[in-house]
Amino acid sequence: MIVLDLEFNSGMYGPQILDEILQIGAVKVDGLGGAVTGAFNAFIKPRVHKRLSPGARVLPELSESLERGIPFEEAYSDWLSFIDGETEFAEWGRDDFKILCRNALYFGLEPVLPGTYIDVQTAFSRELGASNAAQLYQAAEYCRIPDTFVFHNALHDALYTSLIGGRLSVTALEACTFELHREDVTPQPRPTRRKGQARMGPFLTRELALNNMGCRRAVCPECRAVGRVASWHTLDGRAYYGAADCPLHGPVIRRLKLVADGAGSFWTYNDVIPATAKNLRLLERARAGESFSCSRRKGRSSARRHKERGKKKRSRK
Repeated sequence: MIVLDLEFNSGMYGPQILDEILQIGAVKVDGLGGAVTGAFNAFIKPRVHKRLSPGARVLPELSESLERGIPFEEAYSDWLSFIDGETEFAEWGRDDFKILCRNALYFGLEPVLPGTYIDVQTAFSRELGASNAAQLYQAAEYCRIPDTFVFHNALHDALYTSLIGGRLSVTALEACTFELHREDVTPQPRPTRRKGQARMGPFLTRELALNNMGCRRAVCPECRAVGRVASWHTLDGRAYYGAADCPLHGPVIRRLKLVADGAGSFWTYNDVIPATAKNLRLLERARAGESFSCSRRKGRSSARRHKERGKKKRSRK
């Protein structure tokens, strides 16, 4: 098995062109948590974006890419030699293999898709029963793995991912094993805004977009009753479906399309779609994929805060 991790730059301007890879790191292991039998590390000199995104600026090994990086084509050739036909992979999340294949397509190379890959991040959340995805350093701390190596170095993060995966159950890992298809890595055009569709953003993270109260707002088309989506469901990480209940007219289906821009932020395209048999089937299909439970807002309501402030003012008089 090979565990992959990437560091990349999304740029700072215009629509998203490419998540340009700055470092490819990987370890070859005898199963997650097993002995390391090989390692791969390549720093890549950027050629696409003229500016660095905020996340790329703070990478601890950024100077290695900028000053001593090699062309992507050379790094990708070395990567193919390293994997040597291996078909079983793992990564922290579900984006790195897609980004690697999209970089290959951008530079005119044929992408090599993994046979299967394990999303260790989702498996970790499933094991703990957590609704939101944990960061790698948080999972390492929870598993009491010493922070011997600096995080956000692709090779180090691949090693941490393997060690965390070794502490998870077979059930959680099998439930988070996926296949990657050619259509999954083909760059998608930015969607055009349809009539009745709201565009919201930017959001710094995917979680902030999905938790946003405006994105979750589901208005019944019949009586205009307002509900909120409590959880989102997706098959591809781009189109999300959720439902709220109208007391008079049943389910109200909210559809959300999530798009990243060149600055690494997220925009949403949202609308309510009719609860037809076809759209209800779309919702059920999405429920078979990845789910995201929205967090409730903590703290007192605005009305209650104003009421308490009024009491304090009166008590001072």
